[in-house]
Amino acid sequence: MKASTPELSEPAAAPAPRRVLLGYGAFVGIPVGATALILASVGYAGPSGQAPADSTTVPLYRILGALALVTACAAWAGALARKVGQPRVVGEIAIALLLGPSVLGALSPDAQRWLLPPEVFPFLTTLGQLGVTLFMFTVGRELSLSALRRDGLSASTLIGHSGIAIPFLTGVLVALALPDAYRPDGVGAVPFVLFMGLSLSVTAVPVLARLLSDEGRLTTRLGTLAMASASVADVTAWCLLALVLAIASGGSPAAVAVTVGWVVLFGLVVWRVLRPLLRRLLAPRRPDGPMAAARTASIVLVTVLLCALATEQIGVHALFGAVAAGLAMPRTQAVEQVAWRVEGLTNWMLLPSFFMAVGLSTRLGAVPGATGWLVCLAVLAAAAVAKFVGTVVPARLLRFSWRQSAQLGAMMNCRGLTELIILNTGLAAGLLSPALFAMLVVMALATTAMTGPLLRLMDD
Repeated sequence: MKASTPELSEPAAAPAPRRVLLGYGAFVGIPVGATALILASVGYAGPSGQAPADSTTVPLYRILGALALVTACAAWAGALARKVGQPRVVGEIAIALLLGPSVLGALSPDAQRWLLPPEVFPFLTTLGQLGVTLFMFTVGRELSLSALRRDGLSASTLIGHSGIAIPFLTGVLVALALPDAYRPDGVGAVPFVLFMGLSLSVTAVPVLARLLSDEGRLTTRLGTLAMASASVADVTAWCLLALVLAIASGGSPAAVAVTVGWVVLFGLVVWRVLRPLLRRLLAPRRPDGPMAAARTASIVLVTVLLCALATEQIGVHALFGAVAAGLAMPRTQAVEQVAWRVEGLTNWMLLPSFFMAVGLSTRLGAVPGATGWLVCLAVLAAAAVAKFVGTVVPARLLRFSWRQSAQLGAMMNCRGLTELIILNTGLAAGLLSPALFAMLVVMALATTAMTGPLLRLMDD
């Protein structure tokens, strides 16, 4: 029988301390001493070779501190909102307004600047825009076009389009009735009026889905109809946003027609070329391991970013491309896993940065006095009533009861994050004045916050 090899069967004996010290002196002490002697012979001339100071450079600790504050506050406020029966987004918007110039900045400007220095605002904005782009990809995935095709010209199509058309008309009338002081400078009447119509027409599909799920209504007949109707309205709203931005940036009718033509061409390429290509590239394969997951993740993320880049270059905002990428993406398990990971990072860090950027851009003090707040209340009432009427009347026509119709009206009034994204896009495009932007942010927060309580009230 062969004896076992000692090196493999037994651990080596502990080395003697003297051997350790001898080795340490030879292989560590001597090189360190030699290095010190060389440096001493070279000489020390003081600090040199430093990069020139850049006034635009923000210390990393400032950015990290702001991100930590934003992420922690958003998580706390979202959890608090859930405890009182509200969607997370209500708490996240509210805490952003509290930490912005409207509340903390008005009470203690020094504290507000210390917590969120002005120089970190561009970084929060950039992270927020990336978060919104990835969020819109998840929105595109949640919009079920197959369900809409099966539904055809029936209940959800009628309710969804009526819930857009009547609020849109109301928004146009509100825009025409507003005093000139609330209109942005240097913007034509047509794009401003159209954007106001769109601002009052939005329903937030992701926020509504989570609210209905929390309330146990998502799989009910009414919840299913509300989600289908909201999906119809959402697809229509994004198409309208693309048209409004094309009109706002194009100038002449010919330029607008060219932009619209590019958008149509982009849609055809996504649907007829990219969608079948993604089905082949992302088809389930064996073996399924880390390399396959990495390949899927890279294809998904590159597709989203390139689609967003394409529509940004066309002139209708990156959001439109991100939604299109979500619609074109196949619903395989591997893609769902990538989307789940993207959604986690987006919801917990990137979107809170967007909310904070909105909060820092919102100046409630820009609303001019008591008269301005009366106008804000009128805009809020017009938005809520128009959406309610635009849903209740067709629902009654389809022979739903008054209570069911009213509940549908409350559900479709949930504006949430989608409204904020559209408002922020309008502010960046110069289509909203600071005062009107602040009013519409208040409207978005109020209509979202009232959805859950109204539904519970109608149950009694």
